[in-house]
Amino acid sequence: MKKVLSILMVAFAMTAMVACDDKDNDTDNPGGGSCDGNGFSTEMFVGTWRVENMTVNGQNMTPGNMLFTMNEDGTGLANDNGVVENNEFTWSVDGDQLTITPRSGVHFVYTVNSLTENECTFSGTNVPMADIPGDVVVHLVRAE
Repeated sequence: MKKVLSILMVAFAMTAMVACDDKDNDTDNPGGGSCDGNGFSTEMFVGTWRVENMTVNGQNMTPGNMLFTMNEDGTGLANDNGVVENNEFTWSVDGDQLTITPRSGVHFVYTVNSLTENECTFSGTNVPMADIPGDVVVHLVRAE
């Protein structure tokens, strides 16, 4: 069963990927997976995002009311149901790789599976902001 679920998740991730081509760099492509030539545009990540859904090893682990604010300067803040103390992080994007580095200094690298103006899905091997390993898929929606 786990093998089937893994295959389905990989198939979904592959079909949800946003392709980059020259027309994606046009300004008339709002929310169309804007690219910088090597992947996703950093500007598309800036703002506040709410965790809509998160799975760990195929199990629903969606936190209640978790927000990520990603600032233009590469800093960010996780708001876990009102708790923000010690939840600062830095972030960067390189191609389809999103790197989040909390105060602990551990780098968490995720693959961005899809990104539009209002939604983002990424996957990796650790829960964001926590050193909890597993096959993680996170779906965010723009909160502002």
